[in-house]
Amino acid sequence: MTVALSLGATANLGHAQNTLNVATWGGAYGQSQEAAIFEPFAKETGVSIDTVTYDGRLAKLKTMLNDDGTVVDVIDVSADALNTLCKQGLLETIDASALGAGPDGSAAKEDFLPGALSPCGVASVAWSTAIAFDRKAFPKGAPTAISALLDTAGFPGIRALPNNARYSLELALLADGVPPENVYRELATPEGADRAFAALDKITGAVRLWNKAQQAITWLVEDDVVMAASYSGRLFRAAAGDRNIDILWDGQIYDFDAWAIPKSSDNKKDALRFIRFATVPARLADQAELTAYGPMRKSAFPLVGKHPVINVEMLEFLSTAPQNFQKALKFDAAWWRGNGAALQKRFAAWRARVNAARTDREAARKAKEAAEKEADKAAP
Repeated sequence: MTVALSLGATANLGHAQNTLNVATWGGAYGQSQEAAIFEPFAKETGVSIDTVTYDGRLAKLKTMLNDDGTVVDVIDVSADALNTLCKQGLLETIDASALGAGPDGSAAKEDFLPGALSPCGVASVAWSTAIAFDRKAFPKGAPTAISALLDTAGFPGIRALPNNARYSLELALLADGVPPENVYRELATPEGADRAFAALDKITGAVRLWNKAQQAITWLVEDDVVMAASYSGRLFRAAAGDRNIDILWDGQIYDFDAWAIPKSSDNKKDALRFIRFATVPARLADQAELTAYGPMRKSAFPLVGKHPVINVEMLEFLSTAPQNFQKALKFDAAWWRGNGAALQKRFAAWRARVNAARTDREAARKAKEAAEKEADKAAP
C-alpha cells in the first residue's frame, strides 16, 4: 500500500528524499494509521509512505532489518520487541527533545505517559486485556472492581479467561487485591504463585477457557458467560454494538506499540520527522477515534471525539484514558520468558481441574433434564 503523494514545490526526487518505508501491522490497525497518520503526513510534507506489513514476530523483523534487502526507515513494534532491538544495537536513539511539545507548551517528556519514551522509541498507542461483562446478568448492580472476577457469590455466573497462564495469573492476583506495581514481584515467589492459583481455585467451577480472543466475546454475547477477559479492541466492538455489554477497566493489563528507527534506515532525517508528526496529540486522537487504542500522550484525550462511522464517543473505550487507567498493570513479556515455564506447567494442571468441573456440570445438567422429563411423564 502506498499513500498518495502530494509533492510540494521543494520536494526532491529519489527514495531517500520523497519516500519512507514503514514496517507495521496490517488489518484495521494499519488502516487507521493510513487515515490518521500516513495520508496527512504525505499531504503536509510531500513524503509518501510505503508500508511493509509483518506479523509481529521479532525474528521476521530482525531479518528485515539485517539481511533480506528490505529497506525499512520506520518500524511499529511492541514494547518487548523495542527493548530487545534496542539492547542489540539495531535502533537509533531518539531524543525526547526532538518531539513536539504539548498544546500548553509542556515538554514531550512531561506530556507522554510514564514509560512511553525510551532511548530507542516513542510509544504511540496502548491496548489491553480487560474484563467485559453483561449488565443484564447483574440486576442488583454491575461490578465496579476487578475483585468481582473472583466473587461468584456477589456476581454469579461463568467467567471466560485465556487458556494460558499469561494474563490469567495477573488477573487473579489483581482480583485478589495485589497492587499492579507488586504483581510480578509477588508472582515470582512461591508464595505469590500459590496465592495466584488459590485465587483461580475460587472460580474453578465457574470458568471457561478460550484459545481465541473472539471466542470469549461470542460466549458473552450469546449469554454463555457473564464476564469475559479479552483484548480491548474486541471489547470495544462488542460494547459499541450491544448496550448490555460494558467494560471493567479496573485491573486491566496493558501493553503498547512504539515507533522506532532502524540503524539501517536510508532516510533517518525524514524518519524522525515522521515520528514527530505521528505522535502529536491530534494525530494520536485521530487514530484513537478509529481503533479504540489508547493514546500514550496525556494531551491527546481532550481531542478525542466520536467514531466517524458509528458515531460513538470514543473516550470511554480507551484503555489509557484517565478514568480507565487508574489501576492498570503494564504487561511484562520479558518476565514471562524468564519465569513462565513452571507457571505454565502448573496452569495446565489447573486447567485439567477446570475441564473436569465443566464435565461434572454438564453431566449434572443432563441428569436434571432427564429427571424433569421423567417427572413430566409421571404427572397426572
